[in-house]
Amino acid sequence: MTAPIAFIGLGLMGTPMASRLLAAGFPLRVYNRTPGRDDALVRAGAVRASSVEGAAADVSAAVTMLTNDEALRSVSLQVRSALRSGGLHLDCSTVSPALTEELEREYTASGRLFLHSPVLGSVPQAAEGSLLLFAGGSDAAFEAAEPLLRVLGSRLWRFPSAPPATHMKLILNSFIAGMIATLSQGLRYAQRNGVEGATLLEVLSHSALNAPMYQTKGRSILEENYTPRFFLQNLLKDTNLFRNAALASGAEVPVADMAKQLLERAVAQGLGMEDYSAVMKSLNG
Repeated sequence: MTAPIAFIGLGLMGTPMASRLLAAGFPLRVYNRTPGRDDALVRAGAVRASSVEGAAADVSAAVTMLTNDEALRSVSLQVRSALRSGGLHLDCSTVSPALTEELEREYTASGRLFLHSPVLGSVPQAAEGSLLLFAGGSDAAFEAAEPLLRVLGSRLWRFPSAPPATHMKLILNSFIAGMIATLSQGLRYAQRNGVEGATLLEVLSHSALNAPMYQTKGRSILEENYTPRFFLQNLLKDTNLFRNAALASGAEVPVADMAKQLLERAVAQGLGMEDYSAVMKSLNG
């Protein structure tokens, strides 16, 4: 009988990713700290675990999709203690490069495998299996994880260790922060000066300035639809991770400094659990 796969962390992204693995025929054991989030997966055939250790015991791989460094550090201690020798921990969270470097070292010392593969994309891409994946780790870890990664994403970039994959994800999320700030600023300015937002998006669509994100988030903003696909507070968390990593490497990141202030203001206004495009609501003028 094929050893099961554990999936730990069933939030906005984790649930559709776990569903992809289950639909692809992987026996799945699931765990989430908040009760009830695994109900649909259990109805579809997954097995509910009552603890992290219970999920990770005797599996060939444990996949995690968690919110922050604190959660991953805590869960990884439990996963590593439960994983069998040679077992794989595949983490897809957005966390600090210092943590992924530390985890890779600790897993290697324990005779287990660690691969960090953060993802780019939102809930629709997770459901479709069209995420972009950045896989950092040893050859052995990558070979163990590759069948799972091919189900979760459509494009895969390989890195020789965990930290470069982590850095890549933080760079890309810094683009998200800068782009949503620019888009919101432009739409608010247009609104206050007699330019239709829809016209602005149309002009962008015919220009070299266009980006799919401007169109999807721009339409959502015009419809005042801030249903979360990526929580605003998590974008602030990732912006701080990017800034801290930049400080450690001596890289200047002035756009991220500006975005941090804007995101902090939006969180302070109670918008943290809305979609990150809700930063628009925090702009005066």
